[in-house]
Amino acid sequence: MKLTNMILSAAVAVGMTSTGTWWSAEAAYQTPQPPASVETSPILLVMNKDQFQGKWKQFKGDLKKQWGEFTDDDLKQIEGNYDKFEGKVQERYGDRKEDVKRWTDEWFKKQSGSKRN
Repeated sequence: MKLTNMILSAAVAVGMTSTGTWWSAEAAYQTPQPPASVETSPILLVMNKDQFQGKWKQFKGDLKKQWGEFTDDDLKQIEGNYDKFEGKVQERYGDRKEDVKRWTDEWFKKQSGSKRN
C-alpha cells in the first residue's frame, strides 16, 4: 500500500476527511484508457495545408463527384482552406467524416504517386 493511501486511510478512520474527496483527487492523476472494445484508426494526413490549397481546383471536382452533399457554395466557402474543409465535412457528413478524410488522403496519395512515375 502506498504511503499516501495509508495516511489517507488513517485520516478517514479518524474522521479527518471523506473518501469522496480522495476519490476525485486520485482519479485526476490517473490516465484514462479507452475501453478494450473501442478500435482506434487514426487518419494520417498525407498533405499539408499548402499542398491542399495548391491542389484545390483539381481536388474539388473529384470531391463533389465522390461526396455529392458538398454544394457549389460550400466549395466557394472552403476555397482551398483545409480548416474550412474540415468544418464542412463535419457539417455535411458528421458520422461519416472519417470516411471523407480517408478518401481525401487517398486522393492526395494518388496525386503524389502519379508525379513519381
